Amino acid sequence: MSDGKGQSGGVNIAGIVGSVGGDIVGGDKITGAITPAALAEAMRPLTEAIAAAPPASKAEAEARLADLKKEAEKGKAANDGVMAKLVDGLVALVPGAATAVVSAFATPILAGLVGPVTSFVLDKLRAK
Repeated sequence: MSDGKGQSGGVNIAGIVGSVGGDIVGGDKITGAITPAALAEAMRPLTEAIAAAPPASKAEAEARLADLKKEAEKGKAANDGVMAKLVDGLVALVPGAATAVVSAFATPILAGLVGPVTSFVLDKLRAK
């Protein structure tokens, strides 16, 4: 960007660039659906936080986590509003899971799925 404000994102390439034969990606490129194994690894901190939850809220929190995983498996087709409600509901059930939620969504796999609504919920959790 040559707007005098500096670059705000993307990839800065100096020199002559010919045909690269594909995309230039400055990080992990998320395409299509996410594998269940990668998703399980990304959500491991959240799974552990829910495992330590009080028995009264544990079953409902596990169900919401399963719904969140199912939505996230859709990749870019995931519904941002649904994900935000599930994240917010999980933290309401298990307040100690707030840090785990923020950590999970900081991973490249889940960060690529965060839309404006989920981002708002995550910012609210970070502020606590």
